Amino acid sequence: MKAVIKDLIENATLIETEEPEPLLKESLQPYEFPIEECPALIRNAILGLNDKIQAPMAICAQSVLAVANLAVQGHGNIKLPFGQIRPISCLFLTIADSGDRKTSCDNEIIKYIEQHEDKLRENYKQKYNSWKNDLEAWESQKKKILSDNKFSDRSSKKLALDALGAEPTKPLDPILTCTEPTFEGLCKLMITGQPSIGIFSSEGGQFIGGHSMKDENKIRTATALSDLWDGKPIKRIRSGDGAISLPGRRLCIHLMVQPKIAADFLSDDQLRDQGLLSRILAVSPLSTVGKRFCRIVSEESTRAIETFGEKISDILSLALITKENCENELTPRTLTFDNEASELFNEFADYIETRIIQEGHLESIKGLANKLPEHAARIATTFALIENIQANIVSYKHLKMGICIAKYYGEEALRLVRDGKTDPDIALAEKVRIWLENRDDEMISPPDIYQNLSIIRDKATALKVISILENHGWLRKLPNITTVKGKTRKDVWKIIRKEEK
Repeated sequence: MKAVIKDLIENATLIETEEPEPLLKESLQPYEFPIEECPALIRNAILGLNDKIQAPMAICAQSVLAVANLAVQGHGNIKLPFGQIRPISCLFLTIADSGDRKTSCDNEIIKYIEQHEDKLRENYKQKYNSWKNDLEAWESQKKKILSDNKFSDRSSKKLALDALGAEPTKPLDPILTCTEPTFEGLCKLMITGQPSIGIFSSEGGQFIGGHSMKDENKIRTATALSDLWDGKPIKRIRSGDGAISLPGRRLCIHLMVQPKIAADFLSDDQLRDQGLLSRILAVSPLSTVGKRFCRIVSEESTRAIETFGEKISDILSLALITKENCENELTPRTLTFDNEASELFNEFADYIETRIIQEGHLESIKGLANKLPEHAARIATTFALIENIQANIVSYKHLKMGICIAKYYGEEALRLVRDGKTDPDIALAEKVRIWLENRDDEMISPPDIYQNLSIIRDKATALKVISILENHGWLRKLPNITTVKGKTRKDVWKIIRKEEK
């Protein structure tokens, strides 16, 4: 039998005439970020950052846009032409290798958020001591009322407690950004902290690969993030700490991740089906490594970054509109489109609709494409508020900018799909291919995969992956073989390795 199997393998090898095809294609050339479609303040900051850090323009743009969005997201909502009122928070994902200066870009811009956090901390220290003294006095008075015999009945005690008033409110935690919160941690921060915050990380893999996004938690976390993006309150019910509902919160996200982590994240079919991925604006620019030669940064670039930072600081210092007696529940004013912008929004929405049909240009990114008009509206409103934080109208000019940038994000998503980097079946097949490559076996059958590889749990999935690998030349079907490693197998494939012809 061994001789027969050896002969079959050798004969199968003889009919192989081509190298196996890579499952993941070489990346298509990305479009340039449409920097000319940004307001002058933001455009100059991006160009200044690009001059100073020499990172890809799209990375610089993501850092600037994310900080701008965080600064203004608590100040306004946008009313879409059909009457829906939406938050303007955005979720950004920047994909780049180590050494592409992601962290340098982020540090240069996010420092203006951190400077405001420093001010919040100083203010918090002063308020905390006063609050603690007030709380102790309140608790002492409450205890006295409850124990004092002169309040002999329930009614008199209630009147005295009503007169005492509610427990003094603790100052809000002075935190504007965090890097890798758990869902529970995010809830707690939104109970005690600022109503407008961001998840910002130049090592976004810590969040994507952390506790919140583990298999048992990721749907709950993704749902919470999607609800926040939609403007819904976070709701949580626990036997230990009861039920909570947190309306009027805003969350902006900017995660910077390496390509492998991004591929796993963007190809996660559970996150795609849940809807989180359609809310994410991702870029994956060409590296500038090898072109970043030492030079003196122009004064114009330095000043452009500083001017942007001053604007961000000014906006952050403004009081947010909140619900009465609840300083961390936002009630932002609602901006509306002018007539020309409303018409443009409808035209863009119709344009998208004609391209998400079967075999349409945008069918493969239908989830994101459906939301591109809203993404454009959020970006446009961010631009309007950056230029004038008291604005009530989003103009045609701003929406045109927002649409151009939203189309750029759509093309980036389309490119990543065409590269195969967001197709969950291709991503799964690539993981199996690597697993097979590291084995000493010459043959494989479906049970060998789904019984030994945890990411494949059933025969149907194993056969789907085998079909993809076979179509790309990484597996070659053998004639019927009854015994492999002492076990009867009906279907067996030879493993093809790259060096084999």
